[in-house]
Amino acid sequence: MSQCINPKCLRININHNKFCNFCGFPLLLVKRYRPIRFLGQGGFGRTFIALDELLPSKPQCVIKQFFPQVQGANSKQKAKEMFEKEAQHLERLGTKFEQIPTLLAYFEENNYQYLVQEFIDGLTLEQELEKNGKFSQEQVKQVLIDLLFILDFLHQNKVIHRDIKPSNIIRRSSDKKLFLVDFGVSKLVEVSSNTGQWEVLEAGKWRKESRTSDTKECRYVRNWLI
Repeated sequence: MSQCINPKCLRININHNKFCNFCGFPLLLVKRYRPIRFLGQGGFGRTFIALDELLPSKPQCVIKQFFPQVQGANSKQKAKEMFEKEAQHLERLGTKFEQIPTLLAYFEENNYQYLVQEFIDGLTLEQELEKNGKFSQEQVKQVLIDLLFILDFLHQNKVIHRDIKPSNIIRRSSDKKLFLVDFGVSKLVEVSSNTGQWEVLEAGKWRKESRTSDTKECRYVRNWLI
């Protein structure tokens, strides 16, 4: 089975062809990755489960297709830059820290940009909440401890995630470890030589950015789960 990722089609192909039976769009990206299931859509694009057909076991991975839901040339250019930054952050961080997905590929094909990342087999905390109901205080405490461990690594590497929420936290089924995903709005910060404070470069200007923005979002996660 193959999933067409042409935004105007998105049809399921039962066979294992190289091109979609309905629109002719390629079903195999860079002669390697075969999308098999649509996962969802966000502000920057769509995500799909895919198979890596160049490896013997054909492991699953996640493909993100850049397809921004914004209007105007400036907004689209900014979204494109943020998509590229996400790939850069995954490449730099995912190889250093287990609880951040590893970037597997980043490329452009058929006039669309794609990033391919490690597939984390498990449920998001949002899905766990829907399935099992509210978390106990002890469960919430453990989630926050695990999250702060991940954030400590990010902040040591001068990255602020800025979108911490239950749907962006996955608990891996095999060992119950939490993974933080979706770095689409994350920021790389610099320490000001004048003030010693964290700053981010936006629209050609430096502005202050507090690392506490991530920890504030952890409180949002806590309130959501209990």
